[in-house]
Amino acid sequence: MTGNEIRKKFIDFFIKHNHKLFPSSSLVPDDPTLLFTTAGMVQMMPYLLRQEDVSKNPRACSVQKSFRTTDIDDIGNDGRHLTFFEMLGSWSFGDYYKEEAISLALELLVKEFGLSKGRIWATVFAGDNKISEDIESYNHWISVGLPKERIIKLGWKDNFWGPPGLEGPCGPSTEIYYDMGKEVGCGKETCAPGCDCDRFIEVWNAGVFMEYYKDVTGNYSKLPYTNVDTGAGLERMAALLQGKNSVFETDLFSPIIKRIEHVSGKSYSDYKRQMNIIADHIKASAFLIVDGTFPSNLHRGYVLRRLIRRSMIQIYAMNLPMDNNVINATVDAISDIYGADYKEISQNKGSVKSILDNEIKGFTKVLSRSFKILDKVVKDNKISGENMFLLHDTYGLNIEILKDILTSKNISFDEKGFVDLMRVQKSKSKMHSSFTLGKEIEVEYGELPKTQFLGYLDLTVPGESKVLKVVDMQNFVSFVLDKTSFYAESGGQVGDVGKVLGHNIIVNVKSVRKTKSGVFVHFGEYEPGSGKLKPGDIVSPIVDKVVREKISHNHTAVHLLSAALKRTLSIEIIQKGSFVDKDRLRFDFSFDRPLTDDEIKSVEDIVNSEIKKGDKIEIIETSLDEARRMGVTLAFEDRYTNDVRIIKIGDFSMELCGGTHFGFTSDLGNFKVDKQESVGRGIRRIRASLS
Repeated sequence: MTGNEIRKKFIDFFIKHNHKLFPSSSLVPDDPTLLFTTAGMVQMMPYLLRQEDVSKNPRACSVQKSFRTTDIDDIGNDGRHLTFFEMLGSWSFGDYYKEEAISLALELLVKEFGLSKGRIWATVFAGDNKISEDIESYNHWISVGLPKERIIKLGWKDNFWGPPGLEGPCGPSTEIYYDMGKEVGCGKETCAPGCDCDRFIEVWNAGVFMEYYKDVTGNYSKLPYTNVDTGAGLERMAALLQGKNSVFETDLFSPIIKRIEHVSGKSYSDYKRQMNIIADHIKASAFLIVDGTFPSNLHRGYVLRRLIRRSMIQIYAMNLPMDNNVINATVDAISDIYGADYKEISQNKGSVKSILDNEIKGFTKVLSRSFKILDKVVKDNKISGENMFLLHDTYGLNIEILKDILTSKNISFDEKGFVDLMRVQKSKSKMHSSFTLGKEIEVEYGELPKTQFLGYLDLTVPGESKVLKVVDMQNFVSFVLDKTSFYAESGGQVGDVGKVLGHNIIVNVKSVRKTKSGVFVHFGEYEPGSGKLKPGDIVSPIVDKVVREKISHNHTAVHLLSAALKRTLSIEIIQKGSFVDKDRLRFDFSFDRPLTDDEIKSVEDIVNSEIKKGDKIEIIETSLDEARRMGVTLAFEDRYTNDVRIIKIGDFSMELCGGTHFGFTSDLGNFKVDKQESVGRGIRRIRASLS
């Protein structure tokens, strides 16, 4: 049974049982707590939480594109782990529960997929002092004819699922395992699901039974309703039904492997790990790209860049030229396999290749420089922690990529020595590294109450702000206030700078960042002779007015630029990002060619004409629904809450924006486009300035 046939048979089965089919959602989720869509449950969260009406569709199914970063380092080492996979899922929103979920799963596997019921085992949640044993699922398995000795009770790690983010619905699960036979196992009489050997293969999560809600504090409470969430990886199911020991041997991967063999002239048997990594990583990269992720050094873009670079390392390990031949052949094979079911892959194949090609060219330069250094510092097939640090810190080679290179060439390395040197460096420059919002800031400050931002109207909050938390780093300091006038970096606008004054205390604020929960973290340094901040201090935050004005003017110019581009090029162009600070502005938008000189001149003229009109910049606070009725441009609709701010500039521009704007357009000065460039296939960038 082919992968496409499995996908279709699954869909047909659940539609026959009155489940509504939902198309796969993007790999880039709406949920800000998630980096990627990791399971079908992500898409269904509004229904699971009853934020959407479930009465018309109490049953659902989908084949969801999924991506998980946790397994990147395991790819190629076995035949099970993947970064990108398709999750076959079905749901009941308060309709049926444990009994029917178990019966449906068993019917699908035995009657539709042809598995032997005599080789099926099940696991259920064993329970503990927090949540009781799932005795209902245990009894239902017995009622459908599964012997007690083939029903195994396991704990939280194996049989409790969710939530996918920091909080949400969750509950015990029951899973189905298939016995591959004693000959492939560990040989122990006690061998059963949960053993680390390969005898028992998990084939279906027959049901996550959502009876509980976990809040951000870790407490579990009973839900007023119940849900069922089932799931199975298509690739693992294909391996089982096709009698393969590895997902890479199934028809979802073998055509890709064969194409790599043909183009490279290398044998899969000699380079199995390398080809598996290339096939998995480029497949994942292609799906990420068509869902709007581009290579970068931050967040999702960083993960994508790492996948591409890990693929290039495998080409290097196969002693092949560092060009795009293997990668392009891989993309072609992926398009052949998935183009019919995921048309975005075949339709954007050229764009995917172009973006990958740009990354390959850039990384080849990095590798060329690094290999010269590597040849000098590797002694007796070993590299010291000190030289690893040199390659990472001085020559900019990402440590994960460096380890991949060393592993691919069987060069041993002193990772502990490298980690020790990194720890020393971090202790010296912790302040500067903290300027990048990441996990450290979320952990350090994420539990604090949301900061009250007063800076739209007031640039200072004299003697009213209370210090909630302080982290001193020699002369540097990061801290949180209960209320502040400092704008925190977001929406492409940099954070404010200025001073915070207290009793014998002066802090020069250099940057302000915001956690996901809305806590404003101020970063700065003490003036010489200043006292130290401490929790409970009452201080006055004072924003640098001149810098704020310059930033705000550049942000307003971005709005004018966006509107001018639509008038010059097409109303259909879509904003893809922006950046503004006190000196410059940048605007990214969807467009498939460079702008002509005449078009650039037209954009400049339109913006400057609007500036000369001297229109007042109006701020309107309203609801998202009202904003839609007003016809406001929604550049990133999935990011807005119900309460929104509209920035209206005469009759020329009206957009939602959380940034700072004030005054009249005549305050902006002269607008000039400094440069245009390509960010990726179909994405243009304009850099501009005011004078």
